[in-house]
Amino acid sequence: MNIKFLSNTELMTRFGKLVQTERKITHLVLECIAEIDARKIYLERAYPSLFEFLVKEFGYSPSSAVRRIESARLMRELPQISEKIEAGALNLSQLSKVQQAIRTVQKIEDRRMDVDEKCDLLRKIEYTTQDQTELILAQELSLSGGADDRKRTHRDESVTLTITFTKEQMTILEQAQDMIAHNVPEKKWAKVFSYLAQKEVERRAQVKRQSQVKRPSREEGLRTNENDQSSPATEVRLNERKSIRPNLRKEILVKGKCCEYKDPLTKKVCGSTRFVQIDHIKPVWAGGDNSPDNLRTLCRQHNNFKYAKESGLHPLRV
Repeated sequence: MNIKFLSNTELMTRFGKLVQTERKITHLVLECIAEIDARKIYLERAYPSLFEFLVKEFGYSPSSAVRRIESARLMRELPQISEKIEAGALNLSQLSKVQQAIRTVQKIEDRRMDVDEKCDLLRKIEYTTQDQTELILAQELSLSGGADDRKRTHRDESVTLTITFTKEQMTILEQAQDMIAHNVPEKKWAKVFSYLAQKEVERRAQVKRQSQVKRPSREEGLRTNENDQSSPATEVRLNERKSIRPNLRKEILVKGKCCEYKDPLTKKVCGSTRFVQIDHIKPVWAGGDNSPDNLRTLCRQHNNFKYAKESGLHPLRV
């Protein structure tokens, strides 16, 4: 079946079934890994560890192998996890984080967590994001924050920084990351910090240059203004489409903060805070104006999506 010929509804139905199948296969794979681990089959195959067996024999990436091993061992102790994985309530990343957190607690407190404690912990992280899972584990297990800032220089002179941010600091950094998403589309903190630092260096250099430039006298300023006259043609071009006033633009962006696109079927709102742009609900070519009621915020992807749909209705683009 060529999926290109499926309708949107048929494609989404097919995708939903495949996701469910993938989840079922995942917990079956974990069952096999747990049994291989229990039988030590990897030793018979001349591998010193289950990790090397999965990476070298089956081509898993190191991180994928670790997640599956951690999850399989936890599922062997708590078989009910398989149902949670199939239902989508838990995923491999969460289970791996739980195992790591449990080991940390058992090492610090010199005790073994019982089955009930682990089940309660898993119940609390069901249907949560990775960040929410980490927060719940830290709060429930009283795990302390990161250590002091550390700097490690490598042989190629690259540097690894280990930094701990407060909640407020991280909120500000994420806001800055969203604001510069047009210039730094990759969500990598190294590039975000480099970009922000470079902008600050350029800003200070510009301020320094401006302070060194001799300001023109009043007479020179008057002569410059007399010679700087816009042509009628330029004024006509500027008046063809009035731009949104800066104050209004700021007001809309502050009010919206995120993409307001809504799925017409499920009514789900996009909510993305990256690449946010101002959109005319009723296009300018169709008589829309710059009134606040006709403006909203959309992410760049949804703005382009809306523009593509409207292009087929535009009288000059048919």
